[in-house]
Amino acid sequence: MPESAIITIPPANTMAERFKPNVPRANSAATVQIPWPTGGLPTEIFTNILLVTLSNLHFDSFGGVATALKCLYQLRLVSSAWRRIVDNTPPLWTFIESSVPPDIVDIALKRSEASLLSIRVRRNAFATASSFMQKVVPHVGRWKVADLSDTACEYLPRTPAPRLQEIALIGDHDMVSNPEILRGELPSLQRLTLDHVHFTGPLPSFGRNLRFLTIRQSRSTDRDITYTEIHRLLLLHLNLVEVELGASRWSEALPNPEILEDVRLPSLRRFSLLGLGYDGLASLPLLQKITAPNCSSFEFGTHHLPEKSLDLLQAVEPYFASVVATTSKDLKLSITNDTEFELAIGRGESKFKLSTRSPRPGLELAWVVDMLTRYHPNVTYLKLLTRSTPSHDELSKLFMVLTAVTEFHVGSILEVWDMLGRPAAAVVERGPAQWFLQALEKLAVVDRQGIGDQRLFAAIRAREAAATEMDSTGSLAEHRPVRLKQVEYRAPPWVPGDRRWSELLGDRFVLECLKMF
Repeated sequence: MPESAIITIPPANTMAERFKPNVPRANSAATVQIPWPTGGLPTEIFTNILLVTLSNLHFDSFGGVATALKCLYQLRLVSSAWRRIVDNTPPLWTFIESSVPPDIVDIALKRSEASLLSIRVRRNAFATASSFMQKVVPHVGRWKVADLSDTACEYLPRTPAPRLQEIALIGDHDMVSNPEILRGELPSLQRLTLDHVHFTGPLPSFGRNLRFLTIRQSRSTDRDITYTEIHRLLLLHLNLVEVELGASRWSEALPNPEILEDVRLPSLRRFSLLGLGYDGLASLPLLQKITAPNCSSFEFGTHHLPEKSLDLLQAVEPYFASVVATTSKDLKLSITNDTEFELAIGRGESKFKLSTRSPRPGLELAWVVDMLTRYHPNVTYLKLLTRSTPSHDELSKLFMVLTAVTEFHVGSILEVWDMLGRPAAAVVERGPAQWFLQALEKLAVVDRQGIGDQRLFAAIRAREAAATEMDSTGSLAEHRPVRLKQVEYRAPPWVPGDRRWSELLGDRFVLECLKMF
């Protein structure tokens, strides 16, 4: 075969490192004859493509999406060349799920030979958890990744798993109790997820190599993993890189932070503290004892803010300041103030997020304005979704510190004119009006209601007409955001030929009408 007929692109390397099997390099002369414009495809590239595809199917599949092993069997039917490669490449047979027939599981365990295995069990399985676990437990020495539902956890062995790098135990209605495998030796464990899992005794140590820890709990029960246990766990694993914690209470009464030992996590890059239950302040003692000098991503959440909600907001202020300080320009700011309040600010991997249930009207938005005023972040992207249009005073305070915004996303066409600086009060009172967001270049409106109602359109048009009339007097012309050239509108489908939007916005803007899917 001529050299030009062989594709020489490098092997795929986009698969997550923890899922990357060791594929032996093929001889450069070995090719698989498959339909391809230039002729042959090197075996090494072919197998890497299959590995990436199968890994994505195995770890990211939902519902009726075909599993990795089912797809592997279909690939064998393409040609005899494909069948030979598939049958003789052990890493391709390492993605084993309970949703395939037992005989295929047996074949995969055999053909995978000595390769490390990725085991996955879900409730919608082909076989019962007990029969599936009976097949895979004898191979626990080869487990690399185990993603197990509560139906399988009771069959976990208390056997050393020296090569296990990741384990996720996912409870459903019932919490998983004392998974025995976690009390064995796990020297290679790097990633641990406990979802509705509890222990009757103290939490064990999960080895020196643990880097990623996720603990999720239900609402407060007497069986939850508590902040007391989490504090002890963090002291045992000071090299963590990512941590997500959700708890609701301490084992004892709310402790004095001064008696708790400091937890310094120098390698931490992402930290999430999702305090569940009704007392968001329960998490504060733990929060005050954690030091993570190199962390750039923070997320905090609680179901309900307590009466002393301002204390919680003040407690997370240093993390807001840290993100703003490390990302000096082109920040994105998103504020949702509806049945829930959510604030997100940052860029790329550096971000701060705060979410609360049952927000107190005006309190959170006032806190945001105070933070923006105090730290002056360079925000160029703003997204604002609210249950009702904030007052002119609230908008004035917010926009006065957001002078660099060039892109603005808003939740209703009716709110746009107020938020751009056309408050009804100013029109009625004939006082000096002010345009906000002077640097604005792009406006995006996500309006799920549309303006099918003629009265709604008339109300918006009246505001536009009033503002135009004021323009003729010169009171608004000098303040208009002259850079605004692009408007995107997303709304339910309207009647073809309806020209009300272009009539409303006029020729000043380039209007892009995008239908909701």
